[in-house]
Amino acid sequence: MKKNDHQFPSLGKKSFGILMVLLIGSALMINYGCKTTKKVVTPVSTDDGIISFNFLQLNDVYEIAPLEGGKVGGMARVATLRKRLTNENPNTLTVLAGDFLSPSLIGTIKKDGKRIKGAQMVEVMNATGIDLVTFGNHEFDIKEQELQDRINESKFTWLGTSVRRINTKTGKVSKFYQETDSTINYVPDTWTWEISDEDGTSIRVGFFGATLDMNEVKYVKYLDVTNTCLEAVQTLSMQTDVVIGLTHLNVAEDLELAAKLPQVPLLMGGHDHHHIRETVGNTLVTKADANAKTAYVHTLTYNKNTRETKVSSKLIDINEQLHADEAVKTIVDKWKRIMDDNITKVVDQPYAEIYYSKVPLDAREAVNRREQTNIGRMINEAMIKVAKREVDLSFFNSGSIRIDDKLEGTITAVDVFKILPFGGQLVEIDIKGDLLIKVLNESKSRVGQGAYLQRKKVFFSDKNNTWMVNGAPIDPEKDYHAITTDFLLKGIDLKTLHVNDPGITRFYRPDPDDRTDLRNNVILTFIDYLVNLPSERD
Repeated sequence: MKKNDHQFPSLGKKSFGILMVLLIGSALMINYGCKTTKKVVTPVSTDDGIISFNFLQLNDVYEIAPLEGGKVGGMARVATLRKRLTNENPNTLTVLAGDFLSPSLIGTIKKDGKRIKGAQMVEVMNATGIDLVTFGNHEFDIKEQELQDRINESKFTWLGTSVRRINTKTGKVSKFYQETDSTINYVPDTWTWEISDEDGTSIRVGFFGATLDMNEVKYVKYLDVTNTCLEAVQTLSMQTDVVIGLTHLNVAEDLELAAKLPQVPLLMGGHDHHHIRETVGNTLVTKADANAKTAYVHTLTYNKNTRETKVSSKLIDINEQLHADEAVKTIVDKWKRIMDDNITKVVDQPYAEIYYSKVPLDAREAVNRREQTNIGRMINEAMIKVAKREVDLSFFNSGSIRIDDKLEGTITAVDVFKILPFGGQLVEIDIKGDLLIKVLNESKSRVGQGAYLQRKKVFFSDKNNTWMVNGAPIDPEKDYHAITTDFLLKGIDLKTLHVNDPGITRFYRPDPDDRTDLRNNVILTFIDYLVNLPSERD
């Protein structure tokens, strides 16, 4: 017997083959099992630490429909642009830097017995996909409860960094809030946007707001802009990777704020109504044209490794090259029908021709707030025409003109309502020469703003370096009879002009119950003027 004969029993060839197959199979099963339990597949990280994101910036939007015969603007076109940007990069945020609830023609009319007061804007903004807004000064044109209703209806987030709500019944100061289903959510001072990209890079972007303390109403308290913004940025800098400002200030204030916030790469602003692009140190300050005639598209690239932010900005024309988003256009058309139904209660044929102009009437804000215009002259002539006494001069704030358009050819009553949506009374005053000089000088210093006056029968003589009325320098001791708007005498736009100033020696207000007195509404004043002008038709 061989050495190994005692170790294995005797097997035939067939049995031996079966045994070998079993042994080999068992070995394979053991090896396969080891592979499934030992090898753990983990994805390889591709996070490069770099992420890009977009902002679509609007500001000062009062008209939801296109302007200039449908050629420019229109929120339905903005919605199309937003969808295009979002499809290219889901990390796209759409913001509006204040002033959208007021003023507009649609906002002044009624629906279901209540003034609309910006309801049309909120509905369109919700449908467009606006994500974040800050308060503008014109948000406070409307009553406390009206503003509360608009905030409640909003699907977008409001920023209230430098404003507070005053309870007019109790005097208690608190943040503004949104109330839905008995739940109160306070409007935040700061807001954080958390984003990530396909390779796993994630960051937090912080936002703060700022609001111009221009519109003083009983239910609003303005905080110091500089201090609140500095505090907000300090807090956000510890919690986020990038800090961005959404402001509604005049450009001088924006530039001053930018100089104090070198760590903020971008301030997206409003209020000035014409596009602006300025750089202070490392901070870019931008504003688009009012009424969505243009929009800024900002592409930011942030490097988590170096903590550097690069900003690339492009001003986009909102025009006929952008087709209208059908869902938003349907809402816009609905509000136009509501507007038309209301105007017919005041004017029988709102779209009938009341005047034909061969020369374009320039009602663009960027022009009317900087120089004397033909439409400013015509409105002043209309005011002078309805005065009860012969006037030495007339004037009104250019901010009253809101249509931001050039009108030619057929002019309708609807056009006039859009030009002067605020309406309001005209008043006659006797004003001392020294106060008149102060008022005119303040207006001259406010070029580019709504406080700049469109005027008639008064001009500044560069030759004499003085203001002239009736062909002579203004006499500081003399009383001058003027016609102007009731709004201007509230001291809101021009700080030097107030009805209680001793320089206003007499004040003449029309009887509000006298419907024949066209001074009761500047809109009707201007319509009457145009109706009685000789037509420019051949």
